[in-house]
Formats: sequence, C-alpha cells, structure tokens
Amino acid sequence: MIKIVILNDTRNSNEEKLENDDGFSAYIEVENNKILFDAGPSEKFIKNAEKLGVNLNLVDTIVLSHGHFDHGDGFKYLDKKVDFIAHPNCTLKRWWKDDHSHYSGIQLTKEELENRYKVHFTKEPYTINQNTYFLGEIRRIYPVTLKKWVLEDGKNDEVLDDSGMVINTKEGIIVIAGCSHSGICNIIEQAKRVTGKQKVLAVMGGFHLQEIDDNTNKVIEYIKNNVEEVVLAHCTSDKVCSKFKEELEGKVKVSVTEVGKEYYF
Repeated sequence: MIKIVILNDTRNSNEEKLENDDGFSAYIEVENNKILFDAGPSEKFIKNAEKLGVNLNLVDTIVLSHGHFDHGDGFKYLDKKVDFIAHPNCTLKRWWKDDHSHYSGIQLTKEELENRYKVHFTKEPYTINQNTYFLGEIRRIYPVTLKKWVLEDGKNDEVLDDSGMVINTKEGIIVIAGCSHSGICNIIEQAKRVTGKQKVLAVMGGFHLQEIDDNTNKVIEYIKNNVEEVVLAHCTSDKVCSKFKEELEGKVKVSVTEVGKEYYF
C-alpha cells in the first residue's frame, strides 16, 4: 500500500487546527521507504505532521522538487542525516525579474544542505527503491510557460531544476510534482520513460496553471488522453481547478487537495 499525506498546501481543510502557507509538502510511505517530498516555506509542515500522526523522525529519504522558497525553506527546520535528492541547480540564487528585491530561491546553501543531509545532486533519474524514482532533469517537449525570474548573473531563469517523483505500481504509475515549472505533461512523459510504463494511474501536485488559456486547455486535453486521476494542488488556481472538473467529468477523476488530506493507492 502507498500512503500520501499532504503536510502543506495553499489550501487548508482547517481540520485539527492545521496551519498552512502558500507552498507544498507531502509525506509518502512506499514499500520500506518513508519519504518527505518538499517542505513548504516554513516549519508549519512539522507542526502539521505532529497533529496528523506523521512521525518525521522515521523519514529516510527527502526529495526537493525544485529550489524555490515555497518548497524548500522548510528544510531550515529539519536536520537529519538521511538521503536528500535534488537537481544540482536547486541552490541557485534567483529573484523575480520585475522586482529584484524579492528573493525566490531557497535560503540553505549547497554547503549547508551537505552538512545537514546525505545529499545526492543529480540531473539524471535517481532510484529511491525498486519502484520509486526521482525524475531528474525533465526533457521539455511540450510547451512550458514560465514566470519571469532571473539568476544572479541577470540571465533568465528557466528553472531547469524543476523535477518530480514517480512510483511504479502494478495498476500503473503515480506521478508527484511540486510546481511543474517544467510542464506537467513533460513530467508525466519523463515518468513514463523512467519506468517504461504507459498507464498513468494518478498525477498529484501543483500544475502551475493560473489562467484558462491555450496552455491550460492543452494540458487538459493531454490529461484526458493519458491519466486516470489528478489531484490538483498549490499553484493551480481555483478557476483552473473548476475547468479541469468541468472538462474531465466522467473521463478522469479530478479532486483538489488541502492540508491534512490522505491518499491511499
């Protein structure tokens, strides 16, 4: 059995007096591994884990989807000598292009991460266990819509470190994304390549879709033809979530997640 608990999300179920920030964090149990996927921007994921009965002391693997503060700054509050898997670009310094005073990267440096964790920086897919993988750098075949960030040298930030996870099951693959800056369709295709499987049982996470535009419509069409279930999170606006439900009704199971939600596969 696979268990996924949402420890932080933009939306809050308000059960058990849970707290939340605009960001994402999920706890995943698969086979013998207990995985923390992202940590949100603050210590609230730790407080929520306690209230939800999730023992973070048992976590043996950490995955960072990409190096933005709303997914990685929570790691300042966790210090465990366990495997930490991320793209090597995750510690790049990055800012909003239109407001260079707004820092968007994570606070922890490469050296600080290496002091806290057993770090594995990789652009290649990384095997967590025989059926669970970090996806590495995502091949961008489908169009990608990026907000405008800049790096320290002033160059545009393509957020090449944006990645995700895949779990291979007998029924199909489960794809977990943080923000999908690299495009959720590209992330799913990468998961298919890594596992060698075509059947997508579920996709969960932020899709980074804010408007009902051509890009959103293309993602919906792709999901309709490739996925059995989507769980929308974090950086997916309410109106886009409603559009997914409307367009995919009777074809794909669609839900919107909140802090405290649990999923079993």
